[in-house]
Amino acid sequence: MKNKLLSGTFWMSFGSIFSRVLGVVYLIPWLMMLGSQQHQLSAQAMFNAAYTPYALFLSLGTSGFPTAISRKIAGYNAQNRYLDSQRLFKAGLLFMSISGFICGGLLFGFAPMIASGSPVTSVQATTTVIRFLTPALFILPVMSIIRGYFQGNQDMKPFGISQLIEQFIRVIGILGATYVSYRLLGRSLTVAVSLSTFATFFGAIASLVYLGWYYYQRRTQYQAQLSHSVPAAQLDLKADFITILKEALPFVFVGAGITLSQLIDQFTFKQIMLHVTTESATTIQNLFTLFAANPNKITTVIISLALAVSETTLPILAGVQHDRTKVTEVIVNNFKMLFGLIAPMIIILALLAPQINTVFFGFDVQGGHLMRWAIVVSLPLAIFTDVFTLIQALGQHRRAVTLLVVGLALKGLTQVPLVYLFHANGALLSTFIAFTTISIAGVVYLLRTSDITLKVKHSDVTTMFTVVGQFLIVALIVYGLGDRLFPVSDRVLAFIFAAIEGSLMLGIFGLLGSFYSLPSMALNLKIGRQYRQYKHFR
Repeated sequence: MKNKLLSGTFWMSFGSIFSRVLGVVYLIPWLMMLGSQQHQLSAQAMFNAAYTPYALFLSLGTSGFPTAISRKIAGYNAQNRYLDSQRLFKAGLLFMSISGFICGGLLFGFAPMIASGSPVTSVQATTTVIRFLTPALFILPVMSIIRGYFQGNQDMKPFGISQLIEQFIRVIGILGATYVSYRLLGRSLTVAVSLSTFATFFGAIASLVYLGWYYYQRRTQYQAQLSHSVPAAQLDLKADFITILKEALPFVFVGAGITLSQLIDQFTFKQIMLHVTTESATTIQNLFTLFAANPNKITTVIISLALAVSETTLPILAGVQHDRTKVTEVIVNNFKMLFGLIAPMIIILALLAPQINTVFFGFDVQGGHLMRWAIVVSLPLAIFTDVFTLIQALGQHRRAVTLLVVGLALKGLTQVPLVYLFHANGALLSTFIAFTTISIAGVVYLLRTSDITLKVKHSDVTTMFTVVGQFLIVALIVYGLGDRLFPVSDRVLAFIFAAIEGSLMLGIFGLLGSFYSLPSMALNLKIGRQYRQYKHFR
């Protein structure tokens, strides 16, 4: 069971994290092509104003359906009902095609309203950028259901690789379209950003082609499953879809939780700032870019790792939810893997935030400060992503939805006073308070619903917290000395500083982890002479 979790997490992480790394790295040449810093800030603001509502409509377009389908398929497969799985999958493809067209049309229609409420200086330009994203919504829901089919068969490899292909083609499209339209043809910034968003469509097409090819390559395996399947039952697809929708709607709401929080920032920050300050619309747009758009490129890598762990755990936990002992084992393995991977990453990235901000977006003291706190805020967001998926895997949809409603209400209630008092920092603090509160409540529920006793039976988890605490202290000292002795404000020097300090901190964490046997504890890795026996990723 743990091997399945680790192997699945590897492939999910491989695609999810590397695709997001690509989504960060391309920013350096892309922003350099746009010229002045103000053009860069404006482009990022329009990009973010388009992608956040797009992410929400994408969630609505999939309606949590792939996750629900993967659970249903995993259940059918466990009963050797492969024919029923195949029939459900085909019906799901039709449903998701219709869903994609509906949501694409809604995003196109609501684009002017979304743009007018966003912290941007040009509503018309942002409307155009948003509308160039709609073609991707016609493809992505279908692609997501195919990924859900593979996930239900506990084959995470195509899920991860398809994500990487999608992002790679998208990045090539962004850079190529910007260079030709903006640098060669001298078209406007709006055209360059619009074509950059349209590249998402080409990435989706490429990913869909790969998934089709992967299925074709393994058609013999799936045909063998069908030939050994029990006879197809008289499925009531209408009843099944109603059941799936009832399961899926909580998933889509919870899955969109972070996006909904970001939309609260997008639709309230400008209005609050205009009422409590004398700052211009351009200044407010730039501030929004610094605390929301720019850090989001980094924090999405962290959250994607938590998502990879949780999505891999989901079908496994769903399959053993009636066995309390196995539920406890899955949750413990999940927690150890999550915190063993997430905590050191957040510590290193948060400390190096000023240098990271300089490398990607140019030297900006305020930008580096806001990025650091945004990365810290990503910790409760990552925990929320993982823990709430586990809660729903146990069938506790109402609990997950109720807690998220409480969290969003906290975000809404604290947004105005905190933005009034602390401006951009207030928006980040509001998110931190909201998601920390509900994440703690979720963890407490999981501890109570399983047989986890941190101090005795599952001391590995406690040991992991000890390692992370010690690493935080040492990392603070190492970074503090480096920053004092070698302050940098240049892109190249900032990259060198981040590479050296980051490698040093990783080495320190590796030594601490090795001393406490953390790799074996969290990942079940065989180290040294035994590494050749490690076959989980084959």
